[in-house]
Amino acid sequence: MHPVLFHLGPLPIYSYGFCVTLGVLSAVFLMKQKSLREGWTPEEVLDLVLLFTLSSFIGARIFYVLQHWDYFSENPAAIFKIWEGGIVFYGGAIGGLVFLPFYARMKHWSYFKMTDFLAPYVFLTHGFGRIGCFFNGCCYGRVSHLPWAVQYPFLPDPVHPVQLYAAGFNFTAFLFLIYLHHRKKFPGETTLAYFLIYGAGRFILEDFRGDNPHIILGLTLPQLLSLVFILLASLSYFFYFRILHDPKGN
Repeated sequence: MHPVLFHLGPLPIYSYGFCVTLGVLSAVFLMKQKSLREGWTPEEVLDLVLLFTLSSFIGARIFYVLQHWDYFSENPAAIFKIWEGGIVFYGGAIGGLVFLPFYARMKHWSYFKMTDFLAPYVFLTHGFGRIGCFFNGCCYGRVSHLPWAVQYPFLPDPVHPVQLYAAGFNFTAFLFLIYLHHRKKFPGETTLAYFLIYGAGRFILEDFRGDNPHIILGLTLPQLLSLVFILLASLSYFFYFRILHDPKGN
């Protein structure tokens, strides 16, 4: 567990914030390389990424604070210490989705062209963020006695390094969406694939988590949200292929 990677003089460099920043910078670099192919300038891509990242982090932090309101109501200053970790990814997804329609309208851009372009790099950034979670000690796994289990000082037993499982999943999904993006059949397909893949992966990975309580039918809140996103994305695929693509249903 290394919540602080190193110090620059008196300034601590937190592992979680460092990894997330590295993920965002990696995404920006790769997206700028592809910007002209998508019909945007590198400057437009940079503005989009920065604003999307900001809105996503706000949404992710709000969800986390609401989930742990008993603590934050007594420690309001801690709400702003995001560099120490503490975000809910589905809150970030909702925050980004709320922001993007307004930005697309303001810039007169296609909404799905924008989300399709962003979707793979959300996986990339998320993968780096999960490595930060591993070093920070948050989002830890359930008890495990496998050879690769890790022992955190605040837990009595070794646990699954589920953060690293999630990082591997996100990096693999990033590569697949890059492949799919250049072969998509309709606007929004990359976006829908993102929610299907992430929802399924997160649902499975939650079984290895040890920090989220089970609330309904033995499922955690992220698992319930995963099912919602999987259902909506699946219905959208069905709507396109059976109604829009083939109006007669043949």
